[in-house]
Amino acid sequence: MSQIHQDITQPIEPFLKKFLNSLDIQYASTSSQYPNVEAYATQFGKALKPSSAIIINGAPVIPAANSQAKLEFQKKWLQSPLSFHQLNSYDCHLIPGTGTFIINLSAKVRFDESGRNRLGESADIIPDPQRTTRPLWGSWFGVNITLVVDQTVMTNDEAEIINSLNYRFTFKPEDTVIKI
Repeated sequence: MSQIHQDITQPIEPFLKKFLNSLDIQYASTSSQYPNVEAYATQFGKALKPSSAIIINGAPVIPAANSQAKLEFQKKWLQSPLSFHQLNSYDCHLIPGTGTFIINLSAKVRFDESGRNRLGESADIIPDPQRTTRPLWGSWFGVNITLVVDQTVMTNDEAEIINSLNYRFTFKPEDTVIKI
């Protein structure tokens, strides 16, 4: 009699896609989806724990006094250009006895190279009303992301379950105007 073994990491892929989508959320001041900028900014990396260890391209995100790493990350991400992530592949392992998964994922990301941040703000002193407000997507960057995630991701991927985030660019296209 053959036994069918189910992959216990099956819920990980939808979780990763949700996480990447949370980094790409766009803000429209005319939309009632977010009542204010603060409510919008708290959506980035929503699954991060307040005390998560966060490293972006080799530099740790260090919270200011009376702050949290998650909040500092969200503030920095708010000032970046719009992004669009695409999951390429991932590898996931349950670390026995710890109740955590370690996930290594490979993704592509491209950024809006129009000169505006996520709120649509630019360095223009006098805004040009004729200028289009749609994103001008640049070439794809390569990204490697390592996460340490609580095992509860299997049953609840909406909670704060990310203990550690290491976001590292692995490829920068030559034709980009984005400085990393």
